[in-house]
Amino acid sequence: MTETTGHTHYWRLRQDILDGAFPQDAPLLETALSDRYGTSRGPIREALTLLEHDGLIERGVRGYRVRSGRPEDVVEIYEARIALEAEAAGAAALRHTDLDLARLTRQHELCHTAPDDASARAENFRFHRTLWKAAHNTTIETLLERLTTRLRIYDSGPPASYGDPALLHTEHDGIMAALRARDPETARAEMRTHLRRSLDLRIQTFAEHP
Repeated sequence: MTETTGHTHYWRLRQDILDGAFPQDAPLLETALSDRYGTSRGPIREALTLLEHDGLIERGVRGYRVRSGRPEDVVEIYEARIALEAEAAGAAALRHTDLDLARLTRQHELCHTAPDDASARAENFRFHRTLWKAAHNTTIETLLERLTTRLRIYDSGPPASYGDPALLHTEHDGIMAALRARDPETARAEMRTHLRRSLDLRIQTFAEHP
């Protein structure tokens, strides 16, 4: 696969899937996608193979389709995320550099000063991704990227509220304090508490919007 063929179309198709351009269970046909992206079927076929490996699409009766998941699938993936990200927080407490900490501090502040819920949601996710990088564990970072990407396409219902913004900021404060103190056990505990509350809010949302 070259940088200008399948790889390029992989990223374009991946982004469109995450942006909701294709309804769940709608067929992803090589011919239609070739016309959409102005390329031959070969690069599209390569891109689809990679996306299947990522867990974003699956084979259907007619070609591929965007994977769909039940609320139970979202909960299951989120529980795996909690376990992995708690370990990432513990590793970040021990391994972060001064630059990592500066980036996390900046991102923490952007979460707190976001002008609206959509911006706060985006900045919060960037905070978490910055923490994954501060763990300096490529395997954990890669797995978390895959899990959160699958959550974005599975969790297609109304977004769960973060609840009280001040509480979110306080939880991030606790994580940051543990990182600055290089205290891995507290960092893990603070991250578990933070993500568990987020999962509980998702479960509540699923219950209200069956």
